[in-house]
Amino acid sequence: MSDVVSNLLLISSDEAVREKLQEVLDDSVYRLNAKPYSLTSMNGTAHPLAASHDIVIFDTDSLDDDTLAAATSMCKQRTAGGIMIALADDDLPLSKQRALKRGGVDEVLPRDGIEAEVLPQLEAWRSRRNMQFPAIWTGQATEGKIISVAQARGGLGTSTFAVNLADSLMGRMGTFKKKSQAEVAIVDLDFQFGTIAAQLDVQESDALWRMAMDGTVPDAAFVEGAIVKSEEGLSVITAPSRYGPLESIKPEQIAGLLDALRKTHDYIIVDLPHALVDWIEPVLSRSDNLMLATDVTVPSVRATRKLMDFFLAEHPDLAIQLVAVHEKKPLILGSHHRAAMELLERGFDHWLPTDKRAARDALDRGKPLSVTSPRSSLAKAVSKVASMTRKELPPRAMAH
Repeated sequence: MSDVVSNLLLISSDEAVREKLQEVLDDSVYRLNAKPYSLTSMNGTAHPLAASHDIVIFDTDSLDDDTLAAATSMCKQRTAGGIMIALADDDLPLSKQRALKRGGVDEVLPRDGIEAEVLPQLEAWRSRRNMQFPAIWTGQATEGKIISVAQARGGLGTSTFAVNLADSLMGRMGTFKKKSQAEVAIVDLDFQFGTIAAQLDVQESDALWRMAMDGTVPDAAFVEGAIVKSEEGLSVITAPSRYGPLESIKPEQIAGLLDALRKTHDYIIVDLPHALVDWIEPVLSRSDNLMLATDVTVPSVRATRKLMDFFLAEHPDLAIQLVAVHEKKPLILGSHHRAAMELLERGFDHWLPTDKRAARDALDRGKPLSVTSPRSSLAKAVSKVASMTRKELPPRAMAH
């Protein structure tokens, strides 16, 4: 453990909380600045304090709209690499916990669990920071980010979205677009019906099939041999060319595969199957973001809500972004949009318009949209998603 002192800001009007945190903290590791106020009563003075502290812990009180707005605003002022923790009662509704997460809060922990819940989270954060210490202050990690792509139903074009998101994240530069700003891999975990090899016109590899049949837990050497490079420089791990039972894959194999990939790539896009198998657990637990695609028809929205509840039940910290496909972002939301958002209890993070001609041309040629139709509305929408993703999840702090 590093001897670097972490500055910790506590905002709570509860004297018992302040005393308990002071009691359990190690003075040689944490410098505590406790403010005996509620978040809203600080009238904006919490913002500059958040920017000057590594850790911010605040009491949510009843979590009304004013408190949520103040928390969201404060999260935007955090120091690079800092952590925000909200303290709440055990009976805080899940919808309000989600609202805090969407506002930028890293953890929502019980107010009466300072020693059992809060302190372990602080120590875990310090451990991660120490592993990434040269990079953490620039907001960059030393391991790649995992972005999973899932769908509410079949036929939504999520594999096409995954391929073009991976391509856009590379940020190719130069006259001939040959130099990449980031190392990006895409993993086709649609074990039986994956199409990513065809979409990128690369040879299908049976590495995943051999892994499943042999019971091999992938390491760096396995991953290096499994990767097929697209003409654009994207690292691709394809679905097998032959069928195999989904249950033949083990969670530890997927965990090993992803752990090896994020040591060598800035972004790993994982195209998930439309099946809830036990080996997606290590994908979800490692995902920095899960993009869940849906259209706004009633059956799809209902399926999306069930999927969200399923994912969050086991992984409440999972960051989910909703992608509305076949929908151009409207200037004014329609009644069907509002009805969908009401059922989902949240808005859509991204919008992908319908562009059948551009999508079909890219599929037929086995090339990403950036090559076949860079000015199409769909290509521009995916590029916007990639730009927002790079901002939220910076690449590794390494030279490429």
